Amino acid sequence: MLDVQREAIRRYQNPLTLVLLAVVCYLLFFHALGSVGFLGPDEPRYSSIAREMLRSRDFITPRLNGEPWFEKPVLMYWGAALGDAIFGAGEFGSRFPSAFSATFCVFCLYFCGRRLWGQSAGLICALVLASSVGFFAFSRAASMDMLLTASLTVALCSFLVANNAAGRSRRRWFCAFYAALGFGALAKGPIAFVLPGLSLLGFLLSRRRLNEWKTWHPGCAWIIAAIAGPWYVVCTLANGASFPREFFLNHNLQRFTTNMFGHPHPFYFYLPVLLMLTFPWTFLLISAVRRKFDANDALLLWWIGIPLVFFSFSVSKLPGYILPVVPPIAILCARELLRGPSRLFRIGTLIEAGTMIFIGIGFGFFGSMISVNPHVDGILIASTAFILAAVLIVIGLWLKPAVLGVFNLIAILSLVLFGSILILPRFNATDTMRPWAAALTDLARPDQIVYLYKPQRWEEYGLQFYRFGKAAAIRSGDQLMNLTANSPEVLCIADNDALDEVAHIANVDMKIVLALGNQTAFLARRPK
Repeated sequence: MLDVQREAIRRYQNPLTLVLLAVVCYLLFFHALGSVGFLGPDEPRYSSIAREMLRSRDFITPRLNGEPWFEKPVLMYWGAALGDAIFGAGEFGSRFPSAFSATFCVFCLYFCGRRLWGQSAGLICALVLASSVGFFAFSRAASMDMLLTASLTVALCSFLVANNAAGRSRRRWFCAFYAALGFGALAKGPIAFVLPGLSLLGFLLSRRRLNEWKTWHPGCAWIIAAIAGPWYVVCTLANGASFPREFFLNHNLQRFTTNMFGHPHPFYFYLPVLLMLTFPWTFLLISAVRRKFDANDALLLWWIGIPLVFFSFSVSKLPGYILPVVPPIAILCARELLRGPSRLFRIGTLIEAGTMIFIGIGFGFFGSMISVNPHVDGILIASTAFILAAVLIVIGLWLKPAVLGVFNLIAILSLVLFGSILILPRFNATDTMRPWAAALTDLARPDQIVYLYKPQRWEEYGLQFYRFGKAAAIRSGDQLMNLTANSPEVLCIADNDALDEVAHIANVDMKIVLALGNQTAFLARRPK
């Protein structure tokens, strides 16, 4: 009877594991995905391009307000346009490609881990990746970072499986590796094969097997060009030299070597960013140093180290640049959860507890000093962080790594569900332009341009999305005076700081018509 039960468990173990991963991915990536308006300038801008692509049926040239926009390749726009076609134009459809890509990463890590280290290891690798703070945060953003990360994760997993396989299976997996690089090039450009190329070069040099690349079926590399090449060629034919000049020189080379895009940060910028992206699992790397590293571990370390070093030298730095290092870190950290407790494990867990205390103090009591508004009472943040820290101390001193894994996963799932239901919607009023979409239907005609006085970039791009391009920025008081001189009335929106400035502009009368959050709509006109 016992043998029959064990056989039944084995028979249903894999389907149940897949169901568990699907539920976790839904909760972390898809639940309430469209509950908050577009945040930051990138989400509404990329979504506007995808919507314009869908309406124009021009799936080659990305356009923003009718003008070619060559900042990024086309894969995210295609995905968002598909999401809009299925779910309707809006936040859910535009974020769907990122959420789907994150889910694909999780299942990819599961199948890779199961094949190389066993089913338990594969499951834990997948769960650690899904519950890493930076990973599920980017899964909910309409941006290119998660699509590139998915491409490079598939490439990494395919390479790992291929390098441990033989015969036709080995060739098939290397074909998958090259195909993933092709999709990466469509997601974010040449960086999709620069990073893996440098990582694999370091891997070969460290093993002193420079000729090993010949066993990687390099003849199949044509797949990269077959997947990515057609769009690059056709886009160049459609737009001439302006496309390669703008895309390759301005948005790749100059983004790396200059500060023309305004994201300068110190050389060590990615150290705290790495902690943020991989929290709460990062500190398991401390105990991972006791492991005897094999060829697979060496490749993971190179796949982590090269992006960190490469982008540390970049003049322009953004957190999403190193998102592709999270999956290999998840693999290294997850395998520590299957081992017994050690002194290094206890040290790492206690450091995690200390980090929770730091978060509780910083965000709970000094949020305004660090220009962060979490929209949650500071006492609640501090209390929650201190309770989590206390549990972590108990785990670190007396319990096993597996207990830490269960605790971290439950804590993250609880925080994400609480945040998506009760906290994220609060950002609508202060950090998105979505409330104005409904409010302006009663204040402005559909074809009327609504102006933003000295807006931040997220305000400008946000209103342009929700107004279908019928929005524009006013950069100075003189520009507002010129508008009122040529029009009897101008409908404007300004935040509270800019509103005080408008009140002191000569030859402009202001009539307030509506206030939402930190912004106010007003009618500007010449004095009678």
